Amino acid sequence: MKIRNTIMWMLLVVFWADAAVAAKSNDKTAATVAARLQDTTIKRYWFSVGSAAELKSAFARRQVQLTGPLTLPAEGQTMQLDGVGPSGIGSHFVIEQKAGQFHLYAERRRPQHPVAPLPYLTQDVVFDTANPEVSPVGTFSYPSQGGPFPAVVLVAGTGAHNRDGNVSLHKTLLVLADHLTRQGFAVLRYDKRGVGLTGGAAHPASTTEDYAADALGAVRFLKMQPQVKSDQIGVLGHSEGGLIAAMAAAQAPAEVNFIVLLAAPGLKGLELKTGQDAAARRADGMPEHLVLANQQQERQLYEIAASSLSHQEAITAMQAATAALPQATKTLLDIPPEGIPDWAYESLLTPWFRRFLQLDPAHYLSQVQCPVLVLQGAKDVQVPATENLQRIREALGKAAGSKTAGAKAVDATVAGEKTAIAQGGNPQVKVLLLPELNHLLQQARTGAVHEYLLIEQTIAPVALGHISSWMQQLTKARPATN
Repeated sequence: MKIRNTIMWMLLVVFWADAAVAAKSNDKTAATVAARLQDTTIKRYWFSVGSAAELKSAFARRQVQLTGPLTLPAEGQTMQLDGVGPSGIGSHFVIEQKAGQFHLYAERRRPQHPVAPLPYLTQDVVFDTANPEVSPVGTFSYPSQGGPFPAVVLVAGTGAHNRDGNVSLHKTLLVLADHLTRQGFAVLRYDKRGVGLTGGAAHPASTTEDYAADALGAVRFLKMQPQVKSDQIGVLGHSEGGLIAAMAAAQAPAEVNFIVLLAAPGLKGLELKTGQDAAARRADGMPEHLVLANQQQERQLYEIAASSLSHQEAITAMQAATAALPQATKTLLDIPPEGIPDWAYESLLTPWFRRFLQLDPAHYLSQVQCPVLVLQGAKDVQVPATENLQRIREALGKAAGSKTAGAKAVDATVAGEKTAIAQGGNPQVKVLLLPELNHLLQQARTGAVHEYLLIEQTIAPVALGHISSWMQQLTKARPATN
């Protein structure tokens, strides 16, 4: 009996010890999760009020419906709230009290943003381009073990983006680089011209051709790196970056071994911009008659901007085109009786915009001979999928020397995703249309631009998976090991 009691006590001691270890482990896990959440959350100030009644009124004006009871924090304390705004997308809020005032912040959570320590190596780098005044500054990342590795240059879309590809508080290129490096690739991303410490003229004073020259400079820099397989270097571009990737592949077919086009344009610049503006207005709920009226007037202005007229000649032509509009159209578009001032046309006459309107992606896509992955979101309102994918397929099918030459693209549905490949199982080109994804390849409700900020996901895992698996199949890369 005494022995039995001793054994029971020993078992209880072991149980309590295990329970204590488990509790400590759970506490540590919870603390790690909380720390990571804090590291990837952006605290955005919204407004301040002096009472609960004012707070409720402020939420009501902003059409935010709280999902729980409103409880105010004590002095120096913080309170978490959740709510849903007019977009239908849930948001997180923080209320803090200080000196009798309640300050409200919106929490923009970005769970895919990588947090140190990272399971790979990174190095800040500077490389040369055709223009010695530019010298882009970027980050080179690669797995910590093994090598050399297949490599890829990441190219951002339109705008003065840094190497992280910041859009609506999302670091799109950073998330892509993190994912691809973990999957066994060396990755180079860089600040665009005039951004950070990179020289040159910032957008819109530089053209798409300028950015293509920088992307080729990045490819040539990677070829020199001992961690990189020199015959397995690609360019991945988002939006206009996809056009830049096609330009680079067309200009240097012996140096660019594959390209990945994410939400890339297939239409001519003028057609794309006209359709892009109309799609965005429809997504924002603008009545169709207003959408069409704006589209018609803008088309005239874009055609003038795309012409060879000098800057002043173009402004004069735009003023004349606006003055010639029927009075009913002027009234509909809220054009004042005195007309539109000259400065209002300046954004249409920058070096980048005038050249972009003239560009035809098909000219470059038809010259691409390397493997190509094309990935588009079905809810993209900035580069509408239907028209742009059709033009991309047609152009790639005409590529001289490509295995797609003369092939007809056929559609099939695979696991809910629309895919197009060349007949005969051509391994060179793969086109995927992913349902529910927007221009940033986020899982979206409508695809409208204002949703980008509200969506916590930076890039849908399904999109990341398609990108890395295609690149791995092409290069035989393996996920990095630690």
